Parts: sequence; structure tokens; C-alpha cells
Amino acid sequence: MLSEKCKAIVRKSINKLNNNRAPGKDGIQGELLKYGPETIDSYIANIINESFEKHEILDINVDEIIPLPKPGKPKGPPKNLRPITLLNTIRKTLSTIVLERIRPHVEKYISHSQSGFRPNRRTADVAWTHKWLAAKTLQEKINITITGIDMSAAFDTIDRATLLNILETIIEEDELRLVRFLLSNTCLNIRIGGTKEEKKFTSNIGTPQGDSLSPILFVVYLENALKEVRPILPESEKTLPNEIAYADDVDFIARERIDVAQIQRVLKRYNLEVNVDKTEYTILDRNEKSWKNTKKVGTLIGDTEDVQRRKQLSTTALAKLQNVWVRGDKLKKKTKLKLYRALVKSVLTYNCSTWALTQAEEKKLDAFHRKQLKRVVGIRYPVKITNKALYKQCNERPLSLYVLENRSRLFGHILRRDREIPANKAMEGFFIPQGDKYRGRPITTLPVVLNNDLSRLESNTYGLKTFKDIENLKKIAEQRDQWRILCTGIQKAAEALQSDDYDAERR
Repeated sequence: MLSEKCKAIVRKSINKLNNNRAPGKDGIQGELLKYGPETIDSYIANIINESFEKHEILDINVDEIIPLPKPGKPKGPPKNLRPITLLNTIRKTLSTIVLERIRPHVEKYISHSQSGFRPNRRTADVAWTHKWLAAKTLQEKINITITGIDMSAAFDTIDRATLLNILETIIEEDELRLVRFLLSNTCLNIRIGGTKEEKKFTSNIGTPQGDSLSPILFVVYLENALKEVRPILPESEKTLPNEIAYADDVDFIARERIDVAQIQRVLKRYNLEVNVDKTEYTILDRNEKSWKNTKKVGTLIGDTEDVQRRKQLSTTALAKLQNVWVRGDKLKKKTKLKLYRALVKSVLTYNCSTWALTQAEEKKLDAFHRKQLKRVVGIRYPVKITNKALYKQCNERPLSLYVLENRSRLFGHILRRDREIPANKAMEGFFIPQGDKYRGRPITTLPVVLNNDLSRLESNTYGLKTFKDIENLKKIAEQRDQWRILCTGIQKAAEALQSDDYDAERR
């Protein structure tokens, strides 16, 4: 259990508490622990130690729920409410400690296909994989079927007894006791309109919402269920990833349609309900166009379609802050640009590292970005400014260069990862022929754009046309310094190729 020497661990956990968060039933603000005296660490460690030594129950599993209306949904039906759980601060601290202790064991248990709630994994990994699979079908005369299942209220339906049985085979006894304690005797109070229900109710299923431990516990639970699903699926191509998962969003990859009913029967044994109506069947085929509008982890598989959608979303985000942009001297330009980058540019460039755009599309993207910058800093007709002056004034650069930098960084990040992750399997499988190639000029896809990026280097020794090229790039990516040098060379070459029209053209 927690010993005296674990005070540093308690402090590390406390430092991870977020500021400006509403407290739970204990009324303790996270800032009080973070910026309080060091004796707090010893006090909390002693409380936890004595509780387990004397088998006394800590009253930290009573949480409060505040139901908030979902944006854009009509008021009234309970299904249109989103319950927000306020946890006790001491519980948050203990959960973070447990999370750090069990993570190494859990990482060994979870399959490579899962990208959710794991270190060095992100939604871009999933989007990257789908883009490479799409590129495969645009190059060769084959089709790939993606069966995406949707689970209803997955986090809220976990059977805790089953979860603890699974954890018993993964983590140590002390850690299991801590997890069992955090999942036992959890009670909830509902707060509506500033009042509290006097009668609390017990929650004995699911993982507590808002708890830092809950996501990783769900991933473990789902992984055990998927271990039973995989043997019943049709045998897929060994050169392609069989499965792509991000938390409860799971896609099964095959050359044919998968029977979801079989998956549903297995998951039901784990109290996980598959929403058959929301199950997506996406067929990647050069002769089909509908797959380009399929959304995976917030990103459309079609690059042109995704960029267009990102433009629309960022335009909406920009318009919502119209009062900020028109304040003039009341708000500093530097502050406006910070707000723009945090609230608008982040929307525009979400998963931009997976984009494969033509030169014409890049120019349109840069023009769109400049239009937004002018609106933020208040440059309007008839005032004219060169593109170079605008970028300098806003401390920005062409968005196409930003996309290029992020694409190169993500490429290196994935190359350094295990070969068995879906992104690497999709890249390697791209260069293993499975069908006849289409004749004619290749369509602009992620592999084509990455090859063009590498061909910009003066040495002209790098490319991405064969499986051997992937192997060579992996060796470079493993040496981070060498990969940074390579990325810097690509970036400088792209800057040199920027059209002189950017400087000459006036808006």
C-alpha cells in the first residue's frame, strides 16, 4: 500500500489536478491542495494508509451529478441531458495514483489496435490509418470494407464484478484492492437548480464518470471482450490491419462485410450493447464516392471533404467571437491572435497532419487562412497589405507549411512506433500488391504527398515508393535528431518553393 516514501507520489498526483474545477461533496478545491503547504502530502498519505490498515471506509465515493442540457437539443427529454459528475478531490488524487501504478501492466495487456487513452497515441493515428487504407484502394483494383460498430452508453454498462475478475489476472493484489475500493459503495447525489436531493442512490454498474481511472478501466474491459470477438471474425488479409479502435469506437477491416450479429452476441455477454442502427459499413473503392464523407474520430476520410468541413466549422467558430474581433483597441492584437489560435485555428487544423492536398488546394487553404487573419486583426477593404506583411504582423506563416510540418512529425512518430499498430500495418501493406494497379497518373493521396515531400530534399536520396523505402525511413526516424534534420530540410525546401505571388499579390 501507500508508504511514507510515497509522499512524492501523492504530490505528483496532486500537481496533476486541473485548476478552476468545481469541487465534489467534500468542497475541497484542487488549488487548495496544489498550492498548500507540503504537510498536506503527508496528511493525505496517512489518511489513505490508515484507512486500509484499519479497514475503515473513506467517505470519498459519494459524488454529485449535475444534469446539463446537450447543446442544440430541445429541453425536456432526459436523453437530451448530459450528466456532469463532480468527484471528491481526495478521490481524484487517489485515482491518479492508482492509474500510474497500473498503467505499465495494462499497456502489456491491451492490443496494438487500441489507440484510446494511451500514451503517445492519438486520434490522428486512427485517421492516418484510414487514409492509407483509402490510398490502397485508389491505387489498386481492390475494395476494403470497414465495419464500424457503435456501442450505447458503453462506459455506463460495465459489469464491475467482471472487470475486477479481469484485473485480477493483470495487476498486483495491492493495486486490485485500491481499484476495488474505488469501485465499491459509489453513491450519487443529484443537484438540480442549485438544490441537492437528500436521498442518494447507489451506483453499482459502469465506471464513475469524470474519474481519471475510468477510461483505462473501460479499455481493459473492452479488450477482454474483443479477445472473444476476434476468433469468430472472417480471416482477413495479413497485410492489412484487422482492427482499428479508439476507446469504444471499433472498426473491423476486411475484404467482405462482417456479420455484426455475431459481434453483438459476444459483447452482450459483457453487458455492452451494440447499436445496430448506427453501425456503419464503409466500402473503400475507387469507383465509389460515398466513403469520402465517412467520419472517423472527427475526421472525414476524404481529404478534400474534410478540409471543406473544417473550413465551415472554423468559420462558425470565428463568427461566434465576432464581438471579440470588433473591440478595436479595447483588446490587444496579441490577445486576439491567442484567442484565434486556441479557438479557431485549432478547429481548422484538427488532424491536419493526415491531409494530402494538391497545390491548388493548398493555395486555397492559405487564402482562407489569410482571410481569417485579416478579420481578426481588423484589416478590411480598402486597406491593402501584402501576404508577407500580414504573416509578419500576425506572427503566422502559410497554413500549408504548418500542415507540412505536422504531417512530417506525425509520420516520424508513427514510424517509431511498434510495427503491429494499425498505422504501421496499413503503411507496410500499401506496398504489398493485392490487385492490379490502375493505369494513368496517380491520384493525390497521403503516400503520394509524403513521397513528394521527401523528393524536395536536395540530396534526392529519399522517397516513399517501395517497402524498402519504409524500412529506410524507420531507421532514420528511430534517431530523432536525424529525423528532425530531415524534417527541417523538407520545411526549408517547401518555404523556398512558396510562390512569389504570395509576396506580390495584394489583398
